[in-house]
Parts: sequence; C-alpha cells; structure tokens
Amino acid sequence: MKLSARGISAATAVTACMCVVSAAHAASPHIGYIYPSGIQAGATNRVIVGGQFMWGVREAMLSGPGGVRVTEVEAVPGFPNPTGDQRRYLVKWLAQIAEGNREQPPLPVNNEHFNEWRSNRWWSVLGTLDAQKISIVEDNLFTPRNPLQMSPSIGQKMLVTIVADRDAKPGVREFRLIGPGGVSEPKPFLVTTAPHQAEPLYRPPMRQIKEPPTVERIPSVLDGQIRPGSTDVWRLPGLKKGRVLTFRARAREFQPYIGDAVPGFFNPEIRIVNAAGREVAFASDYFYHPDPVLTFTVPEDGDYALELHDTLYRGRADFVYSVHISEGPAKPPVRSLSLAPLPRYAVPPSSVVTQFTGVVKAPGEMCRHKFSVEKEGRYVFDLLARRVGSPLDARVCVVDEAGKTVARFSDVTNTVHVGTVIQAECDPIGTVKLAPGKYVAKVMDESRKGGGAYFYTLRIHRPAPRFEVWANCSGFALRPWGRANMPVEIVRRDGFDGEIRIEENDFFKFKPNVIPAGSNSVVVAAISKRRTACNPTNIVIWASSVQNPKLRTTVSPANKYNQAFAWDHYVPAGSFVFRGFPAPPPKKPQPKKSQPPAAAAAKPAAPAKAANPAMPQPKPAK
Repeated sequence: MKLSARGISAATAVTACMCVVSAAHAASPHIGYIYPSGIQAGATNRVIVGGQFMWGVREAMLSGPGGVRVTEVEAVPGFPNPTGDQRRYLVKWLAQIAEGNREQPPLPVNNEHFNEWRSNRWWSVLGTLDAQKISIVEDNLFTPRNPLQMSPSIGQKMLVTIVADRDAKPGVREFRLIGPGGVSEPKPFLVTTAPHQAEPLYRPPMRQIKEPPTVERIPSVLDGQIRPGSTDVWRLPGLKKGRVLTFRARAREFQPYIGDAVPGFFNPEIRIVNAAGREVAFASDYFYHPDPVLTFTVPEDGDYALELHDTLYRGRADFVYSVHISEGPAKPPVRSLSLAPLPRYAVPPSSVVTQFTGVVKAPGEMCRHKFSVEKEGRYVFDLLARRVGSPLDARVCVVDEAGKTVARFSDVTNTVHVGTVIQAECDPIGTVKLAPGKYVAKVMDESRKGGGAYFYTLRIHRPAPRFEVWANCSGFALRPWGRANMPVEIVRRDGFDGEIRIEENDFFKFKPNVIPAGSNSVVVAAISKRRTACNPTNIVIWASSVQNPKLRTTVSPANKYNQAFAWDHYVPAGSFVFRGFPAPPPKKPQPKKSQPPAAAAAKPAAPAKAANPAMPQPKPAK
C-alpha cells in the first residue's frame, strides 16, 4: 500500500501545513505523556511520547546529570479510518502474525472497493513491525473511538529510544522534544537503580491474557497506563507472614495538571487483596499529596495482588503511573516532585529581624516563639511549610505582652500560582505594624493535626521591596536572527512598583526590554543574536530594576498548565534551553525562461504508466 496524503490524519495534516507555510509560525511541540516514564540505570528502552504539534520533530534531549541519552526518534504515522474490507484484511494479517506467519496475504485487487482503501506506511509493512509497533496498530484498530475520551493534546505519538549507562545517577531528568517550531515543555523522566517491569502490551479482545502479570522481583518499579473504567492488577505470589513492603505510586508527579479533567489530575488508589479477593490494605494519598504511599505488613502466608485505578475510574493514554515496591517501612519524604524548587521569596539578610524553625509534633499542639521589636514599623511574617514539603496547614497569631492578639495570618492569595504543590496558599504571609516591645508568635495547624513531618520555618523581616519574573516559556529553537515570544508575569513584593529591565545576553536581545512600572503581564520578543548553529544549551536570563540596577534576579523558566478548565499554574523548569538551527541555504537565482518559437511543434504527451495491480492506487480527484 503506497503512502499518500490520505494516510495522514486530519490533525497531523493541519500541523504539516503550518510547518510548510512558515516554521516561524509553527507551534512548539507539546508533550502530553511519556510511557514508561522511567528507566533503570544500565538499560535501554523505547518509550512512547504522546502529544501535539510533533510534525517535523527529529530531536529529543534529557537534561540533568549525565549518563542518560536519546539515540533515536521516530514518528508514529497518523492512522486513518480504514474501509470495511480493508479493516478485515488488516485484522486477518495481524491474526497471522500472532500465529507466527508474517507473510502478507494476497491483496484483493479485484475488489470493486479496492481503490478506496486508505494508505498508511505501517499498514503496508505489518510483517516487518516489532511487537511494540504491532501493539500500537492493534490498539488503534480495536479500541472504540469515544469523542469524549479523545484529546488533540495527546493525539500524536513519537517513539524515542533512551539509553542509561550503568553508572547513571538516579533521580529526575527533564525530557524535551525539539522541532521546527521550538522546544517543548519539560516532562519528568526518572532514572532508578531498581529494575522496571511494564504491563503487557495491548492485545485485541480475542487474544487477551486473562491472567494478570506477576511481579518478577522486589525491589522493582511497575509501569502502566490506566484505560477508562479499568483497574490494573499485579500478582504478588508467595509472600511470607510478617514481611513488610512499601508501595509508592507516582502519577500526578508525571502529569501535575490536566486541563480537561476534574479535579485536574490523575488521582490513583492502590489496594492489596488476598487470594480470596478481600482487601487487606488501602491508600489513596500521602498527606496532602494525591499520589498514595502504602506500607503493608503481610498478615498470613499466601498469594496477594496489587490493584490500582483512578479514584473516579477515569482513564486515558496520559493516565501514566509507576509503582516503586521496596522492602521495609521506609516512606519517602513529604515533598512534591517539582523540576525546580518552589519560590521561597528570598529576602536580603539585612532585612531579617529573626527566624524560627519548629515542628508541630502532636495533633492540636501550639508552638510559641518569643521575639522583641526595638523600632516601631511594619513587619512581614512569612511562614514556609507547604512550599518546602511540609503538610502543615499553618495559622500564625501574634500576641503582645498584655496577651492581646495584634495579628492573625492564615492563607495567602497569590496573584501567580507557581509550582505543583496542592494548596500552596496554606503558607501564611502577612504584614502588621508593631510598636517596640515583646511579642509571642503562635503557630498551629488549622485542622489541629500534627506529627514529625509537620515542620515549618517562620521568618520575620522588615519590608524589602523586590520582584520575581516568571516566563511562560522554557525553551527556544531558532535560526540566526529568529525571534520567539516570551510571555512574562511579574510578582511584585513589599511595595516594589518600579520599571524592570530584561537584560541582553550572548544569546538574546529583548524587545521591549523594559517592563513599565506597575505592569505585571507583558509579552517580550526574544530575538536571537546567534549567527551559527549550536546544540541544545542551558542559558540564564537576568532581570534588574531600572532605578536600582543592583536589585537583580534571574528570570524563572516555567510552563503554564490549566487545571480542570479553571485554574492556571506555572510549573517551574530547571533551566532555559536554547537550540540554534543553521541558517537556510540561499535561494538560487532562477534563469529567465526563453519564449519558444511560435512555429515550434508541441511535444507529444508521455504515455501513462501502467498501474501496478499489487498496489492500491489513489482515487482520482473529481
């Protein structure tokens, strides 16, 4: 079957037209999910990257510690809807392949509808495809297409081969795609010392294996995807009484926000059932984190099973998860898997009056911190808990020597939502005018909870005018003198209201380069200064106050995500990435066409080539 324009899906065709018209106007690649989202050190794996605007993508990269690299990037072709006869032919060929016969069946060239068959480059060579590609083809043919489940943001796929060296440092990497339209947002990709085990590849209904997969070893990392209404089951055979295992699920850490799903992220539940199917352990979260952690002590010798599903029994290709199974009761620290630290609102040391660190050790406990004020003025109380990984939902009360409450602080309203922490607004920040004297700051949990994990830091300082600059952009891919829009959001603190300059560097100049006083949202054009190509490079962009150039800060790279049709969040990236493309070759001057003599005889038309009866021919346009 010869590939033709009819073999490209509608969404892909639109993107192709965008790229052909002008790469400068093409959208940056978007990554909706990576499956599996991790790899063991010393292994090689080919992952599926689902997303949008992937036309023309030929590069991918992993940033962070070395030892992990991309070796191959391949696009999965868009699959058209086959005709009835064509679908039956493909199903027959796939059944032969499942039985071990990869030879292509004879094409029904005499069928009156044969010329209406759709073209696709994978359908033409089914017998040469490996198991993963066959699974993708079968998934497309046998899975009913529900418009409510389909989303353009995950409608395209890439196959990316990743290699991890044996000495690769465990931890999080940033995975990105690079295309003609720019650099994608980063997605977390985990490198572990434990081996990975992926759920079995998709099989059509008539060939599905009823027996669930068996966990091959412990420790290990289980990788899977949740389909609509489904529950993934993993067998845990032969567990001995008293053995302690910890199961840590990762789902929201891979995809912190989903725009077209309520509550805006994949919220998995995990449970352990015995051989009789009775639940013996359950977890649906870990403190405020939606990804559950479960420590399980085996009650009796026997076979058990791990079950995982979404809280609301939703599912889709981007509902990707991993479960790390380890020995013992050790649980991970309470934190969010952000790719960059959350803002801690750095304050000049000269402005800090005092700072306290404490732990609300027991439910209902109230911590007290005494401090003195020598000079009348306004003071800022800034408590860090959720921003640094604590589950504390704090409340701060300031009491004077007479026992009178002079201030009370609870949640804070942020103008720009940054990070992936649920309820980051629970950290109190407030300003109050205090007279000289002695005071007590009381800290407690709003829900009257407590424990060893409920730690905090309370900082008291004088107002320090300053600002933050958050860019809704974390990567650039440009030709010499190319430009890209960089929307920025300004967070002004402690009364700062001046002009801000985006400083020129070796890679970019910016237009406009000055953000007016009082303005908090501006689109800046980043214009490349590079005249030659360069490989992906991490760069730093600085911003400074026009009135006080010594007041400087880095522009924070981030990407905006929508949560449940309602809220926008900036998810920080580790760094800006710049990829310099070479300049396009100069256009060759076209020679002027000479007018043929009027008396010259017209050339006879070339005879039409005979159609190949073994290949479906494109239907002539009407």
